[in-house]
Amino acid sequence: MKNLPIFILLLLTGIIKSQDKKVYVEYEITNLSTGNPIYVKAKLFVDKTKSVYTINPKDTKYNKEEKATYNENDNSVTKIIYKSSNNTFFLITDKLKDSLKFNSTSRETKFIVQEKIHPFKWTIHKDTKKIGDFNCIKATTYFRGRNYIAWYSPEIPINSGPWKFSGLPGLIIEVQDLENLFSWKTQTIRYPFQGNSPKEIPNKETYTKIHLKEYVGVQGKNSTNFASLIQTKIPKGSDFRDMKIKREGIELIYEWEEEN
Repeated sequence: MKNLPIFILLLLTGIIKSQDKKVYVEYEITNLSTGNPIYVKAKLFVDKTKSVYTINPKDTKYNKEEKATYNENDNSVTKIIYKSSNNTFFLITDKLKDSLKFNSTSRETKFIVQEKIHPFKWTIHKDTKKIGDFNCIKATTYFRGRNYIAWYSPEIPINSGPWKFSGLPGLIIEVQDLENLFSWKTQTIRYPFQGNSPKEIPNKETYTKIHLKEYVGVQGKNSTNFASLIQTKIPKGSDFRDMKIKREGIELIYEWEEEN
């Protein structure tokens, strides 16, 4: 029993050291929300205080046809726009600052969009399965209009995952929404990772900083410029005045909108 405190100390030291290790993950993303599948490769770099999630536009495969679909039932239009960009997408989560930021281009303006890290409310289930070499546990959550199922591995004690997902006691290996429209599946894991990780959005001084709520407002205003295309799609006699633009991306509704 005299050695018990030493054993506990060694165990805690091992846990802390494992959390200090860096990890590199490659995910394959499938987006079926547009009717034409979009396949994307993403990279995730995680260290003690930051995670950096990147997508190179060269690693995206899709049909570039733009379209708008009118729904008579609720007088709404779903718009699908494929953006071509030479800029790599960066999403950086800073745990010390409780902040998340990503780069985006709206019309001719380049933005760095800032928000706080979302406090995911996960429900951990008893279900388990093996994905590759890792034993994984099932967890579920709701985030901005969609319900998700995730599989995480406590064998990699890093509470990060693809995109904005985080907060589980292990790396998120897979995640998908219940409608099977969006999914992230791990292709490669290097743990511990010894290579270099990107630290910041390149040329950040050329971007305009904006908070998420303001950015969503800008996107909403830009949607009105889609009116000329929408009018060519709706049946004659339809009332255009109260038409709503429906979101079909990953995020359908934001916290301040749900409160209202």
